[in-house]
Amino acid sequence: MAKNTDPGLGTNYSTEIKRFVNPDGSYNIRRKGALSGVRDFYKFLIESSWKAFILYALLYYVVINCIFAVLFVSVGLEGLSISTTDIPDFFDAFFLSVQTFTSVGYGSVSPLSLSANVVAAVESFVGLMSIALITGLLYGRFSRPKAKIAFSNNILITDFKDHQAMMFKIVNKRDSTLLNTEVKVILFIDKGGEDANQFNKDFFRLELELEHIHFFPLSWTLVHAIKDDSPFKGLTVADLKKRNAEVLVLVEAFDETHGQSVKEKKGYGGDQWLEGYKFDRNFRGGHDGVLELYIDELDNVVPLD
Repeated sequence: MAKNTDPGLGTNYSTEIKRFVNPDGSYNIRRKGALSGVRDFYKFLIESSWKAFILYALLYYVVINCIFAVLFVSVGLEGLSISTTDIPDFFDAFFLSVQTFTSVGYGSVSPLSLSANVVAAVESFVGLMSIALITGLLYGRFSRPKAKIAFSNNILITDFKDHQAMMFKIVNKRDSTLLNTEVKVILFIDKGGEDANQFNKDFFRLELELEHIHFFPLSWTLVHAIKDDSPFKGLTVADLKKRNAEVLVLVEAFDETHGQSVKEKKGYGGDQWLEGYKFDRNFRGGHDGVLELYIDELDNVVPLD
């Protein structure tokens, strides 16, 4: 156990602080003045949901074509060669914009005058750059390495060998091979004692019974033995909740399928602390002798005997 490990979250606060880390591993920090949302446009589009990304792309496509349709109308429809007469003028201009933007060019509408050709040339350039940008964003979204490691909902204080231990479980949800998996665990806890400032934090790097495995085909129970030098020594779950104890977990592995390193993080705290239980085994042999892993049973716990 390494004491006073600095996770980059500070140690002294002027007011009482809520949880540092949310259950999904994201930091519970409000950044004032930082680049966020559309101000960090690339990050915003890469990390938005697929539904939102498609909606933004469609909205951009419609808006940009409406803008150029207005420009075509403003330079005069008499500068366009229009082979159809049953479509309103604006839609003739809009569909010319769509054909120019995408380089389709059906020929039903085409520019004739100098001004219309200038607008078409500008839109061709904008369309070329837009398609390249959206293609790059799509590649970035698909190629971004993302682990699908599931964590148990609860973190346990339970019996282990001849003493107690802190435990949680992880499993790879994907049907892929993870190699050289390594886990790092940090504990955040309010300083104890009557004279201590309740807004000060202690940070501890927790030693695990096993921090690294070469292969990760099954679920993995991570165990920190509560010995004399453990920061959990003498503390009950009620004490941990009172002192706002949180555990931050970082998992790093090499995904053989994608040939990339992947990372996943998780935060535990509050009502996720549990005692008097142990994890139930979620893998067993099948009728044909093949080991079967039940991922949906990762959270199953049973009372201690």
